[in-house]
Amino acid sequence: MAKEFKKIGHNINLHWFIIHKVNKTAGERRATLKLAKTIIVPTDKERRFVAIASEAYYKKSAPTYGIFDDLKSNKFQRELLSYKKLQDFYVFSCNCMEYYKNNIEDVAPATGGFIVFVHYFDTEKNTEFVLVLSINNKDGYVFNEDKLTIEDTKNIELNKIDLACQINITKWDDYQNNPNSDVKTYLSLIKGNKDLSVYFMKFIGNANQTTSTESSKRLVNALDSFCKKNKYSREKTVETKNRVSDYCKDCMKEKKEISLSAISALIDIENPTLFQEYASDEEQAVDEVISGDAKVLRRIGSVKYKDKEGKLSIEFSNELLLDKKIVYDDNKKQLTIKDISLSDQIPN
Repeated sequence: MAKEFKKIGHNINLHWFIIHKVNKTAGERRATLKLAKTIIVPTDKERRFVAIASEAYYKKSAPTYGIFDDLKSNKFQRELLSYKKLQDFYVFSCNCMEYYKNNIEDVAPATGGFIVFVHYFDTEKNTEFVLVLSINNKDGYVFNEDKLTIEDTKNIELNKIDLACQINITKWDDYQNNPNSDVKTYLSLIKGNKDLSVYFMKFIGNANQTTSTESSKRLVNALDSFCKKNKYSREKTVETKNRVSDYCKDCMKEKKEISLSAISALIDIENPTLFQEYASDEEQAVDEVISGDAKVLRRIGSVKYKDKEGKLSIEFSNELLLDKKIVYDDNKKQLTIKDISLSDQIPN
């Protein structure tokens, strides 16, 4: 049976889609707005745009995960809450553009561009999102300057996104309504150029609440599932984890940032972005810069021992030490292994 062909955007259920424009020249403070007159009626063209942008967002742009900052000082969050209650996306986007304009005028080097606001439901993830994306025609999409719509192009290609924010509305609702929720982050942000992204971060009001423990756990879990998904042998899995473990130890010892892209290159030299693309996805939610928790990261590595005569060989994951299934007494040079059955191998 032939594999069913799925069109790009088949999983995108678009609620609202609108494009505005902010005009600003680098080096100047003054900015002006060109607001769309109406919401765009979504077609396959817009659905393809969102699908490709979403893929580039996670796989090419290394988002940072967090939550909204304080509600009182965060106009974007207040506008989003109002939109959810009033269901008027056009007013929400226009109010946000006024706030965006105020922020961009504080940064002289910043330039204008098209700002896309999207509210959509991903049927494959069963998740609702609001996406805010800053983009220019040079990035591969052709926007109509007068109508503020997407030009009808057959081939759409998107390079790395520089400034964007995506709010997982489904997770945000859970976070707000369920005090015991396991949700730690519901917002992701692509910051782009450090010097120019400050105004965008201020506009969104992002607070990176990913603790070093949580950040490290996400890396450990992503590495485990990646090795399983790619059907690594036990030997290859151990070798891969040991390389990552050594890198993390060195970074923490030298007080350097633990970089997801560097880890990805260590894992697969021929496909250096493969793990990064996997781990950056919202399901794994690993930040590009990982705050290291030494205790958690120790779970990645393993212990190997072989005596000089070659009669005794031992190898086990550090997880067993941390979980106390294996206990080592350094004073007695004694290793205790718990809950192990060798009755069919030990001679009577």
